[in-house]
This record gives sequence, C-alpha cells and structure tokens, in this order.
Amino acid sequence: MILLPMVVYPLIMFLLGLFFPRRKGSSFKEYPIVSVMVAARNEEKCIGDRLRNLLAQDYPKDKFEILVASDVSTDRTDEIVKSFEGSGVRFLRLERRMGKSALMVELSKRARGKILVFTDANTQFNPDTVRELVEPFADPAVGCVDGSKQNSLNSITCESIYWRYEQMLKALGSRIGAVLGATGAVFAVRRNLYNPPDPARADDFETAVSTRIQGFACLYNHRAIAVEPTPDDVSQYRRLVRIVSWMIGSAFSLSGKAVKRKRYCLALQLAIHKILRWNMGVFAIIASIASILLAIYDSPVNLFFVSTTVFNSIALAGKVAGSRMPSSLRLPYFFWLMCLASLSGIVRAVSSRSVSVWDHSAR
Repeated sequence: MILLPMVVYPLIMFLLGLFFPRRKGSSFKEYPIVSVMVAARNEEKCIGDRLRNLLAQDYPKDKFEILVASDVSTDRTDEIVKSFEGSGVRFLRLERRMGKSALMVELSKRARGKILVFTDANTQFNPDTVRELVEPFADPAVGCVDGSKQNSLNSITCESIYWRYEQMLKALGSRIGAVLGATGAVFAVRRNLYNPPDPARADDFETAVSTRIQGFACLYNHRAIAVEPTPDDVSQYRRLVRIVSWMIGSAFSLSGKAVKRKRYCLALQLAIHKILRWNMGVFAIIASIASILLAIYDSPVNLFFVSTTVFNSIALAGKVAGSRMPSSLRLPYFFWLMCLASLSGIVRAVSSRSVSVWDHSAR
C-alpha cells in the first residue's frame, strides 16, 4: 500500500506517457487577454516588489492586467497597491475576512482576461513566466496549465524534497494531459472553466481537477517558473496539516463527480495519488508494528524487521541531527514528517477543524 502511490503510480504514468503521449498543440497567432490575480493579507514587505515583478513580464501590455485583492489588511498593503493603480494594476478591498480562495473568486468576476493566472504575493516570476503559462492554451483542449515553483534558498528541506517529487509526477502526468492539481503560486485556467460552486473552497487543487472533470487537459510547463522562499520543516509540517485537512474532503467529492461524469481514470488517479498517499502514515505505522511482532514471535533476524528498524532509526537520527545530517540521509525523516502531517490533517478534517482562512507565516 505504500509502494502503490510512491512507486507503482509513477511507473504507470511513465508507461502511459511513453505509449500514449498527447500531440503538441498549435501556437497563438495573437495572444489572448490575461488577468493575473493576487490575494494579499498584510503583505507590505513584499507586495511592492511583487507588482514590479509582474509589470516587467514579457507579455503584450495591452493584453495584460493585474488584479490585487486585500483581505482586510491592517498594514500598508492597501496604500502600496494603490500607488500602482494607473499602470495596469486594479485594486479591490473587502471589509470582512474571506480567505485567499474566496478573494480569487471575487477577482475573477472583475477580470477581463480569457485566461486567469493565479499567484501569491510573496512569489517572483521569471520574465517569461506568464507567456509560458499562456502558450499551451493555443490548444483548445487544454483547460489548465500548472507552472514550476522553485526553491529560493540554498538549503534542502522537506519542502524542497517534496516539490522535486511532485514536479517529477507532474511532468509524467503532463505527457498525457493528466496533471492532478496545480501550484497556487503559479498556474492558469480558462476563465469560462472557472466556476467554483463554493468560493471558500476554490483552491488550486479543486480548480485544476474541475477542468479535467469537464473534459479538458491539465498540463505542466516547467518553463513557467515561480520562485518563493521555502519554509523550514516545522513550517512545512504545519502547512501540510492545513492543506490535507482542507483537501481530503475535496478529493472524495471530486472523485464522486468524476465517476458521475464517467471519468473513471481520473477517479482512480485521485484515489491512488491523493487519498491513498495521504493515508500512507497508517500503513507505515502498521508495517512498523508488524515488524516488531514478527521479530518477537518469529525471529529478530529477518529482512522485514531489520530493514524497517534501520529505516526508522535513520528517521529518528534525522530528527535529532537536523541540518547536521546530509539531506539525502534525512529522506526517512522527511517521509515520516509528511506521513504524520497528512494524518494530522485528516484528523482535523474529520473533527471539522480544517482551516480555510489564515495569516501568512513569517518570511
């Protein structure tokens, strides 16, 4: 059950891409209007740099607009954004806390673009990122394009390991138009496909999967690069808890919708890549207990007990040693950190304590 999402699933995606690759689409004769949307909550330290970064994008200026929504910011965020009005930036302030997803829905209602680009206030795009996000939409069968979020720090953390693995899977899935979910810091969707039934849950994951339920492809473009600070392992643990607590219900709901629309492969993909993977901690705990019982009632000298003990011992050493241990040796620790965070997120979801509105962590 652990190998299925971690090893078998990537292998299947690789084989499908090898034997059934998507045909490459055409190119735009004329670029469409694009609306870049940013939700901000007390972002005075970075919102100015963010807007200057977006205004410097290599995209036709008459086809490009930036929309920023303030989630009841209490610092100088609103003042800074207003100073950019008139240069292609439009500002919206709401007087009650709504959270990022609901703000994005409000911005989409005011957007002029046929393509909506979603990003964060603390992110930086490469000069050609928006263009790279938009170009795959020349193929009318494409509904969503995910970009590549990269680590701005030199150190390797659980977050950076996690994203390298995710990007590998997205690259494999993109070969058949079957990317599952998107990166909130850098992705785009056709405006006519963005119609979330619940604005409070219109996150990157649901938005991307919804386009596939509607029969459109979801691609990954590694050249559409966004850079943002990578949190430490404690922050990443909390982030994973929050994300899983919020998304586990979405995964079940989207699976049901996929079955109703007869998208059976998508439903199976959600079950293996999301639901089963988020529950890997259960099987890891069972495997650890089973190896101990096998050692007690059979023999301590058996491959299962020895390999499990070595793996868990390295994980414990990684926790104790921290950054003093080489990152490659800390992989067992990263594995357990992600497993326990996912289980904590599921517990929060079951107990109805999932979080959809929060303040950003210190950057």
